[in-house]
Amino acid sequence: MTLMKPYLRGAIHCHSRYSFDSMTPIRAYLREAKKLKLDFVLLTDHDTVRGSIALREAAAKAMPALQVPVAAEYKTDQGDVIAAFLKTEVAARQFDDFVAEVRSQGALLLLPHPYVGHPEPEKLAPHCDLIEVFNARASRRANGKAQDLANLLKKPTYAGPDSHFLRSLSKALIEVEDLGDLRTSLLQGEIRALSPQLSSDWEAGASQLIKAWKTRDAGLAFVKLRGAARRIARTAGLSF
Repeated sequence: MTLMKPYLRGAIHCHSRYSFDSMTPIRAYLREAKKLKLDFVLLTDHDTVRGSIALREAAAKAMPALQVPVAAEYKTDQGDVIAAFLKTEVAARQFDDFVAEVRSQGALLLLPHPYVGHPEPEKLAPHCDLIEVFNARASRRANGKAQDLANLLKKPTYAGPDSHFLRSLSKALIEVEDLGDLRTSLLQGEIRALSPQLSSDWEAGASQLIKAWKTRDAGLAFVKLRGAARRIARTAGLSF
């Protein structure tokens, strides 16, 4: 009789109210994690580990079995990079210094949406431990190029929902072969996506409106609202 390999079910790359473009409360993530029967969540708020620490502390009280590594998605001079299993906030933003600081903490580097927002992803990817080959907010073409890059470098891959709204968390869940430790499992275990789906177009626009409101960027709000109005007008067969 062959025993089934144990797997951990979870999500990598999501955002909460601690990000400048999301309003999702920490408690909502706990409810969704319970509903989706998740074993781990890598909450990767923009430029801060405060969200992951808050979720980790809340989970310790309400869902002690839920693993929540300290993590964040940082904007470096070469584009966004996720650092996970951190001990403290990362200060550096120049990529080489950023890598050195993350490595000094024994943390992992993940490259999200390589072909969105990265001028030269081919130069970043060799320094990263895992590559995101499916991002629910990226195009199929961008995701396909990310998969080709990962194949070329023989890097472990994962799917990420990049969710800014709770309803999108389930768009890209994964299962990771359980090797006894989540960090080790992500580096060495089999990772498989669970029926990944692209998010609806409205989420990206809505998250940018939230960003405009949180950062008081009236110009960004105007651009996004004008774009939305034009899409509505085209749908209705009107000129705008």
